[in-house]
Amino acid sequence: MDYAKTGHLIASLRNEKELTQQQVAYALGITNKTVSKWECGLGLPDTSLWPDLSVILGVDLTKLLAGEMPKNKPDNGNINRAKFYVCPKCN
Repeated sequence: MDYAKTGHLIASLRNEKELTQQQVAYALGITNKTVSKWECGLGLPDTSLWPDLSVILGVDLTKLLAGEMPKNKPDNGNINRAKFYVCPKCN
């Protein structure tokens, strides 16, 4: 497991949720220095913390353990098949 890659993912997911390290630490019952250590790639969460961390960050546990989130595939929709309706009152 790549500590730096996983730490970067934890930091980016935490920032997306607009959570501080202190808030994550409080929810897990640990210190904010521990969360900082993970995000710097100097360590990983204890195995007992992974399930709760995945819930806090709103991500699937297996993706969190992998240390990366797959990119969303672009939508290949066709605008020519889209149907638009015009309101008869206000056009």
